[in-house]
Amino acid sequence: MSRKEKDVLGEIDIPDNVLYGINTKRAMDNFQISGLKADSDHIASMAQIKRSAAIANFQGKKLDEEKKDAIVKACDVIIGGKYHDQFMIDVYQAGAGTSFNMNANEVIANAALLEIGEKPGKYEIIHPNDHVNMSQSTNDIYPTMIRVTAAKKAIKLQKELGVFIKNLKEKGNELRHVVKPGRTHLQDAAPVTLGLEFLAYAYAMENDLEELEWATEKIMELNAGGTAVGTGINTSPNFRENFIKEISEVTNLNFQKSSNLMGIMQSMTDFSRLMNAAANLALDVTKMANDIRLLYSGPGAGIHEINIPAVQQGSSIMPGKVNPSIAEAMNMICHSTLGAQQAVNFSAQAGQLELNVMMPHIDFELCRSLDIMASGLKMFREKLISGITGNEEVCKEHLSRSFGSAALLNPVLGYDTVAVIVREAITTGRSIKELALKTGKITEKQFDEAMRKGVPG
Repeated sequence: MSRKEKDVLGEIDIPDNVLYGINTKRAMDNFQISGLKADSDHIASMAQIKRSAAIANFQGKKLDEEKKDAIVKACDVIIGGKYHDQFMIDVYQAGAGTSFNMNANEVIANAALLEIGEKPGKYEIIHPNDHVNMSQSTNDIYPTMIRVTAAKKAIKLQKELGVFIKNLKEKGNELRHVVKPGRTHLQDAAPVTLGLEFLAYAYAMENDLEELEWATEKIMELNAGGTAVGTGINTSPNFRENFIKEISEVTNLNFQKSSNLMGIMQSMTDFSRLMNAAANLALDVTKMANDIRLLYSGPGAGIHEINIPAVQQGSSIMPGKVNPSIAEAMNMICHSTLGAQQAVNFSAQAGQLELNVMMPHIDFELCRSLDIMASGLKMFREKLISGITGNEEVCKEHLSRSFGSAALLNPVLGYDTVAVIVREAITTGRSIKELALKTGKITEKQFDEAMRKGVPG
């Protein structure tokens, strides 16, 4: 069985057992691209927005109580997880997110009709545009949906990053006693400890967390109330104030109204700021993952100064091989996030006049990156970082053969004399200590003291 729905382009048969309508069906036919659709966070955020708008419109005396209650109940059901399969729009869709907003309007209208005992499609009672979309436009509601969803995902990433930093500090203190050669230019450098390396990673991540928190604050300003071009046409009295109060309560987040609705509609740099913060985190994390892969290299023909947990077999042909699979996966996540940064920046600058129609693409790349970085950090922490141990005997052996410690003699012998000693040691195979003592400019006691002072505490 089906029902007929009509728009200015004509009529379409819609199956009776679905809650979407004619606008959704046209978009489904038009945009068969990726097979990727809005996730549950986006759907719940849109339902929270439509719920808040209905209450604000009732308070502004534009929407009657029966319709308001039906819309609120329908939204609550969707927020709880029902009807998510009715949100059918591909993430690559019509500009500005019109298709997704219309999909949400239709599903919520029909769900509201069911709540009052009516059949889907009875739009003369509850209409997708006239009632569910009252005081709204795609142009202000879709970016509001991105902001609400991105805020949720960014806060999740911040929490995971905070736990990750704590884990790095714990690992740093655990491995602080493991002395090893430092390396610059992949060549021997002054001694460090494994612990100090991990504490340095934690420092970088703390800076990244601070940037994420700052960028998330900008996302908390919302577009709602601007309608078509940011001037607020067709809104009910006090809509902005009432909406902000309701959306903050239903999400338990401290959203604010924008001081310039035209400005926030045109400019997408709040999203690029958050994307850039995620990308800077990806830069630091991928550097760390690269370091771990390098420090684990071997075991017989590499550095192998750390041991990592074995999570799976590493080769289909070489038995016993254990790869740094978790670090490799983390690298790929970071590379994807860095690519998304470039994609978001392209779309953020692509607006014209009063609107940026590339918002669905910005939304997809930003929110996907926040998700995979949060999931990746959890994986990285639980399956790799927590299980790292120092390969202390290898570290000692490397330190005994490292020329980096020769720099500790500079204050006593001078740079030029030490350079000659290092060159001779490389050429002859004789030890740094033997050649330093041979100069007669340093005693064995002075040599040993210089080496001890150079080992990090």
